[in-house]
Amino acid sequence: MNQSGTLTVNNKISYGIGGICDNALYTLSGTYLLIYLTTVAGVPPAMAGAISAVGSVWEAIIGPFIGFSSDNHISRLGKRKPFIIFAAIPIAVITSLLFTTINAASWVKAVYYTVMIVLFWTFFSMEFVPYMSWGADLTDDYHERTVLRSYAYVFNQVGMLIGMVLPTIIVDWAMNLGRTSQQSWQLVGMFTGVAAGAALLLSALTLRKGDRPKDDPEIRRLKEQKKNAPRESIFRKGVSILKEFFSLLKLKAMRYILAASMLYLIANTIFSSGRVFFMTYNLGMSQKAISLIMLIITLSGIAFVPFIERLSAHLDKKNVFMYGIGSAGVLLIAIRMVDITGLKGVIAVSLLYSVANTCYWQLMPSMIYDITEIEERESGTSHAGSVISFQALSESLCIAIGLQTLGIILDMSGFDETLPSPLEAGGNAALMQPESALTWVSHSFTLLPGIFMVLTLIVMLGYPITRDSLERLRKESKNSK
Repeated sequence: MNQSGTLTVNNKISYGIGGICDNALYTLSGTYLLIYLTTVAGVPPAMAGAISAVGSVWEAIIGPFIGFSSDNHISRLGKRKPFIIFAAIPIAVITSLLFTTINAASWVKAVYYTVMIVLFWTFFSMEFVPYMSWGADLTDDYHERTVLRSYAYVFNQVGMLIGMVLPTIIVDWAMNLGRTSQQSWQLVGMFTGVAAGAALLLSALTLRKGDRPKDDPEIRRLKEQKKNAPRESIFRKGVSILKEFFSLLKLKAMRYILAASMLYLIANTIFSSGRVFFMTYNLGMSQKAISLIMLIITLSGIAFVPFIERLSAHLDKKNVFMYGIGSAGVLLIAIRMVDITGLKGVIAVSLLYSVANTCYWQLMPSMIYDITEIEERESGTSHAGSVISFQALSESLCIAIGLQTLGIILDMSGFDETLPSPLEAGGNAALMQPESALTWVSHSFTLLPGIFMVLTLIVMLGYPITRDSLERLRKESKNSK
C-alpha cells in the first residue's frame, strides 16, 4: 500500500543509493558493451548488436514475471526488498564475466556472450523492477514522488560515473601498467559489478520503512494463507500477467507514457553507444578526453536536478518532461548541419543530451508512480510491480532496437572491426575507418537521437495526467466513498 506524507531525508538517501546500481549497469552496457564486443572481444558488429538485442528481449520477457512476483510476494521486509537483496551478489559476478574476453571460435563467442547477456539482464531486472516499484510504495504525494526520484537521480549520476566515466580511466590506467585491453576491460566489469551490488545491499539494509518485526502475526497469517492456496503454473501465471497488461493498456495515460518512453529510449541507446564510436573514430580523441566528456555529462546531470525539480513544482512535470526533451532534440538536429570538429562541439552536444536525460530519468518514474495510483484506484489492488515491469519491458525492447539498429548501421556503412582497437591504436584508429562509416557514426551522435526526441515531445502532448487532474481524481474518489 502507498504511504502518505513526506519521507525523511534519511529514507530518501537510502532509497537513492540503490539508483547507483541500475545506472552503473545500464550505462556500462549501453555505452561500452557494443564497442567492447566489436573492438576488444572481436565479435562482428551485426552479431554484437544481435547479442545485445537478445539480452534486451530476454529482459522484456523476464521483467513482467519479476514484477508480478514482487506484487504478490509476502515478507516482513515488504514486497520489493527481498528481490533486491537476492540480486546483489549475482550482479557482481555476472557483470565481471560479461566483460571477460575469451579466445575461441566465433560461434563459441556468440554462445558465451549470449548466455552472459541473458544472465546479466535477468539479475538486472530482478533489482530494477522491484527497486522502481518500491518508490511507488513509499509515498503517494504527487510532488514528493518527484523529490524522491530527484534523490535517486543524483545517485544515478554516481552510477553513471562508475559505469560511464571510470571505465575509460580504468582501462587507460591498467594498460599503462602493462595490462592488455582484454585484462583492462575485465577489471572494469569486476569493479562496476561489485560497486553495483554493494549499492543494492546498502540501500536495502538501511531503508527500514515498511519493515515488520520477525514475529509479526499478520505476516505469518498471510504466508500460511499463501502456502495453502493452489499453486499457479508458469502458464497460468503468464496468462495472469497478460490479463494485467491488457488491463493496463486500457489506461490512456499508460499508452502515452509507454510510447513516449520507447521513443526516448531508442534515442538514448543510439546516442549512448554512438558517442563512444564518434569520439574515438571521428575525432580521434584520447581515452582521457573521452573520460572528461563523460564526467561533464555526469556532473551536468547532477547540476540540472534541482532546476528540473523546481520547474516541475511550478510548471508541472509533464510540461518540463516533454519540452526539455523536445528542445534538446530540435537542437541536436540543428547541430548535425554543422561539422563537429573539436572538444567544444562535443561538449555542447553532451550538455543537450544531459538535459534530455535528466528530464527523462528524473520525471518518467515519478509519472509512472502516478499511473500506479490511478490503476490502484480503479482495480482496488496495487499492481505497481506490473506497471513498472510493463514500462521496463518497453525499455528492454527499445534497447534491443537501438543496439541492433546501430550494429546494422555500422555493418552496412562499412565499419571494420578487424582493424586495430582504438584502445591500442589511440587516435590513429580514427583514420582507418571508411568515410561512409564515419558519416553514419556522426548521424548516430546527433541526427537520429534528435529525431526520436522530437517524436517524444509530440506523443507527450496527449498525456492526460497533471497535478490538477490527479487532485480532481482523488477528490472524486474520496467523495464517492
